[in-house]
Amino acid sequence: MSAGGLLPAARTRALRDALEQFSQGIQDASKRLRVVYSTRPDWDALSGERHYAVLDASFNPPTRAHLALASMPRSATDSKALYDAHILIFSVRNADKGRGRPGDASPLQRLEMIELLAKQLEKDLPKPNVAVALVDEPLVFAKSTLIHETLAKDAPLHLHYLMGSDTITRVFQPKYYASEAHLASSCTKFFEEEQSVMVCAERSAESVTGHAGHPDWSGDEARSDELRTLLASAGPAHDWYKRGAIQLRHLDPDAARHSSTAEVPTGDAARTALCQMVPDTLVDYLLAHNTYKKSE
Repeated sequence: MSAGGLLPAARTRALRDALEQFSQGIQDASKRLRVVYSTRPDWDALSGERHYAVLDASFNPPTRAHLALASMPRSATDSKALYDAHILIFSVRNADKGRGRPGDASPLQRLEMIELLAKQLEKDLPKPNVAVALVDEPLVFAKSTLIHETLAKDAPLHLHYLMGSDTITRVFQPKYYASEAHLASSCTKFFEEEQSVMVCAERSAESVTGHAGHPDWSGDEARSDELRTLLASAGPAHDWYKRGAIQLRHLDPDAARHSSTAEVPTGDAARTALCQMVPDTLVDYLLAHNTYKKSE
């Protein structure tokens, strides 16, 4: 058995094998998404219309802001409206960083942390149903299509992509697309054909208080300059926001101030600082592995 917050050695080996097998098979289109963990084996055995929350968990490390984002109810006005499942996505490729860069946690360590985040969600959610999946697509729109192709059934599947303002700003940056027409067509497929939505909560102390598709929206609801500019400027993000496909949600200010880009604390005060920064299931893991120790 493992200590609290640590995975058993056998589980670590299983995740390592899954990563290696996935990397070897990514040229096969049918193997570009693989579920490596789920609350129960039949997590997707749901009948009727499905609403799945998707959190791109390729960050390192997961923070309390990510946990708060994933824990939000499906409806901003009805706390009892829940997602049918949560999918935590680990992309082996990053649009900016490729397959990693010096100083990052290793892919295996990041996958272990995502599984620990899933276990925290299982503790916190009223009706937990969580899956962790590997994908080899760096962009949100392509990931959405891949999930739809993999989980296709007769009943509709609606994906609710959960993200912070920094992430949604990157999603709509033209540099990631071959042309403006490519971005526009990707948006049409995502929002209109696949019926997916983006749920954005700002990671700032003040949070976001706007409502999706408000007819008198002028950009004042967004707190960050980047998000305000994105949604106020002519372009796909503005257009789909006005149609209600991009939703702004409130994130608890205490949790919202934590970002995976912040420096991970070390030294004698590390445990106290980490308890404030990351979910409980991650504290012992980060201390045991000293994952982000600075090089001397």
